[in-house]
Amino acid sequence: MNYYELIYLQKEFKNKLTDCWVERAITPFKNQLEIFIAGDKKSFRLIFNASSGNETLFLDAYNPPKKSNTIHFFDQIYGVPILDIELIKHDRIISIVFSNEYRLWFKLFGNKANVLLSKEGEIISSFKDQGDIGQKIPEGKNTALFQIPEHYKGTRDLVTKLNPMFPRTNLAELIRIHHWESKSPEEVCSELQKIMEQIETQPAFRVLNSGLVTMIDEQFLPVATKVNKQSINELVQYRFKNYAKTRRLQQRKKGYEKVLTQKIKRLESSLRNLEKAEKGLEKSGLYEKYGHLLMAHSHKPAPQVSLISIDDFYKEGQQVQIPVDSTLTMVENAERYYEKSANSKASYEEAKHRVPILKERLDKLLKMQGELLEIEYYDQLNDWQKKFRFDLESLNLGKKKNKEQNLPFHTVELNGYQIWIGKNAKSNDKLIQLSHKEDVWMHARGVPGSHLIIRMKNNKNMPDALLIDQAASYAAFNSKAKGSKLVPVIFTKKKYVRKPKGAAPGAVTVQKEQVTIVEPADPTE
Repeated sequence: MNYYELIYLQKEFKNKLTDCWVERAITPFKNQLEIFIAGDKKSFRLIFNASSGNETLFLDAYNPPKKSNTIHFFDQIYGVPILDIELIKHDRIISIVFSNEYRLWFKLFGNKANVLLSKEGEIISSFKDQGDIGQKIPEGKNTALFQIPEHYKGTRDLVTKLNPMFPRTNLAELIRIHHWESKSPEEVCSELQKIMEQIETQPAFRVLNSGLVTMIDEQFLPVATKVNKQSINELVQYRFKNYAKTRRLQQRKKGYEKVLTQKIKRLESSLRNLEKAEKGLEKSGLYEKYGHLLMAHSHKPAPQVSLISIDDFYKEGQQVQIPVDSTLTMVENAERYYEKSANSKASYEEAKHRVPILKERLDKLLKMQGELLEIEYYDQLNDWQKKFRFDLESLNLGKKKNKEQNLPFHTVELNGYQIWIGKNAKSNDKLIQLSHKEDVWMHARGVPGSHLIIRMKNNKNMPDALLIDQAASYAAFNSKAKGSKLVPVIFTKKKYVRKPKGAAPGAVTVQKEQVTIVEPADPTE
């Protein structure tokens, strides 16, 4: 979340939460804290998520909290009236002020996001990392804005130095649309100030067709709007609940884009080589002529030099210079030129046959690439996949069910990694048996389901977090918990997964497991 979202969120929270009180604070999922707030007229559920890249704070509909299998936090503020909601100046920290001198601090700092409880100016409790306990409460920053720096690295760095709190999400588009790369720092500063004035006085709560959200109106960010929300809370809530889907769309587009770009480059290279073959046809006649002339002088001894001059009976009275191999006879040199002529003709015939085929294929891939780049919705990507199903299969990107039926498990491609997914208990055992010790193993926690393997090709490192979460969403979908909104999935290197002797099919013991919370996703979509 950015600072300007928090400005409006603080105002909305203050209007809705003042004079309410906290019933309880629990964590139903990893990295998520839910605070149940009751009031005389209306009750709320305050959602805080600390997942890096999706750190969020918003009000949601009140649902009675679970009474079991939950961890409680901050019971010092239960039942205590809320006096005020404050935003720390120039920082991404909101605090709730209680009547008993306690304060709850929400830090929305990417991978350092946390909730802290303080009393009398000192942190006494924490939701996640305990390193802040005993520290002083956060203070505001006196950040100088719109002062042109002496040194900066590119336009993006210039903008962030002019205003460190400026929202980064749409920055690349703003730079492109407003041609800031070609403008002076003074011009960029002036235009940036106008955008900030619009955000601060007349925010637009827009969901863009890309799935991203913004508070910049269409005057300054003229890109298509999917829907306009009524408040910042609605906008933040939408982003949080659609984060996984938006990221999944971007990942899948990126995977397809990478393969298409590689294939297009190869086809263009092949066409360039075939065009050379077409030009080689012109030399075919010359090579044949050289062969005839050398054969006409076959009675002469082997040449002693690498370039000879002989009479050109095609052009009476003229001579022609022919490169030769001094280690070969005149006949052998002639045969060498006949072979070169034949090869040039053969290359030309092959090119004449292949060029139209490759050009047609290149045109199709360019069409696929162009339509892919225009995709902004997940449903559009599904339609694109159906439209080019056979072409994707030829690129090893489509589903080949007939071939897969002979395998002991399902296979899918994910960002260049091969994924194995068990079909049943016996299939799970086979998957464990055939996988490598450095592969990554996954399974939905606490429920029956398929084992999943990310093939690592003996790479001892872990894949990046986005790939882990995407693969985990497949494991969640292929489990009894597929109907749940969020599912915990355990993962570890396969070398820490063991099949006990005599254990039932599919049963394993796991060491050094890690957990991620994901939304189930169908790997076939």
